[in-house]
Amino acid sequence: MKAAIFAYAWDFVDEGVDELLSYLRGLGIGRVLVTSQYHAGFFMHPHNPKRKTHLLEDGVTYYHPDPAIHANTVIKPQIAKMCRDRDWYAHICDRAAEHDIQVSAWHVCMHNTRIGLLHPEATIQNVYGDSYPHALSPGHPDARAYVLATVADVARRYPLAGILPEAPDYRRRAHGADWVSGHHHERDGVYMRPLEQALMDVSFNPADVAQGEAAGIDVESIRCAVRKHMDAYFEAAPIIPDNLPETIETFRESAPALVEYEAYFRSTEAAFLAELQAAVAAHGVKLEHKPTPVTDWVFVGGYGSSPAELKAIADDARSTMLPHQRLNVAMRLGFNHPGMGTPIVSEADTCAMVQAAADGGADEVVFYNYGEAPKRSVDWIKPALASVS
Repeated sequence: MKAAIFAYAWDFVDEGVDELLSYLRGLGIGRVLVTSQYHAGFFMHPHNPKRKTHLLEDGVTYYHPDPAIHANTVIKPQIAKMCRDRDWYAHICDRAAEHDIQVSAWHVCMHNTRIGLLHPEATIQNVYGDSYPHALSPGHPDARAYVLATVADVARRYPLAGILPEAPDYRRRAHGADWVSGHHHERDGVYMRPLEQALMDVSFNPADVAQGEAAGIDVESIRCAVRKHMDAYFEAAPIIPDNLPETIETFRESAPALVEYEAYFRSTEAAFLAELQAAVAAHGVKLEHKPTPVTDWVFVGGYGSSPAELKAIADDARSTMLPHQRLNVAMRLGFNHPGMGTPIVSEADTCAMVQAAADGGADEVVFYNYGEAPKRSVDWIKPALASVS
């Protein structure tokens, strides 16, 4: 079975490019997904020889952008300090070829606080007009143009197998995912149910509003309904009013235009993904993303899943795939915190997970991620790949 692993650019710089590539090839890794553009974070690196914690620069590139491709974009990229004097991305790609390892770009798109603070007009804005600086809006033309330019630039300039665009969609108010704590110290002094959280996620960026209205959606009625609900909820806090809808499904019944507006968000994401696919295909690079008709390599993750759950995830993805698509199934190494799902804490666990991916029809198993996983967890990759039947 083919195998890949996520890695940060600084993993290679800190450990030595050839040293790390040789180690990964010895494990059976044939492809590495290297950060090309990334968001903020404060990470623990348990086996890094130079540091155990790393506070990232926010929203920077780890490759050298071509200034010409951004000549007409309002939003501009910024090179990470560690990469300004040397194009480490090019060096990693060059040396990876010598080690018979393919490189794919792990490219964060709409999740960028640095840019959001510089360009609040291009971010998601809630019903009160507050900007979510970590979340660019896929409906804003400047945000789309910036991301599309960076993706096309990476695909053109480097010998890549694929590009995995992370966060090319509408982001939630929460900065992190369910299993990622927020770098911004987000906290809610008022409890909000899933309904209120969802309503505070709805984008009323003027670009989204204008395009929704152009599609015949009564966005103003949605704004009024969401504002009325949230005002009542906040005014009654800390008591939860019993005269308000309790679920998003019930809320939609009282504000049916929200269904159309949500459909607009999904269609905007789909159109943007098609643009990204066309941009990378022009340079012979594959687009790696969730199951969609425009995806070349279908990527699904079973982070925190049991072997049975991972197989079910792979089976489900395989059942919706088109004949030309490849299935890449990811699992999370380390992250054995309580409450984060089923951890992989032994060689036997790793073998069972890899076998589950294979049984689910995976063409490639992908490990997340090298720098943050314990060293023993990474070492277990080799026997796990050897054990696949």
